[in-house]
Amino acid sequence: MSKRARSARRLASLLTSKSGTYVRVYYDRQIRRYRVVWTNGPDAAQMFTFAVQAAGDVPELDVATLLWDRGTTNNK
Repeated sequence: MSKRARSARRLASLLTSKSGTYVRVYYDRQIRRYRVVWTNGPDAAQMFTFAVQAAGDVPELDVATLLWDRGTTNNK
């Protein structure tokens, strides 16, 4: 596993812990960028803030270049 891949897993863990919702960070081969995906929880701006705070723990990733995809569920 590459250093960037390990950093992506680490960032996912940090964001999951900080946000209280499951976060996945993975490399999207079609667009050649890392994508951050989660459902419900904080909006993209807040999640980005969490990532900026964690940037020192994941130096191989440039958090400014990540794509932020927040999904929602309709629980009735």
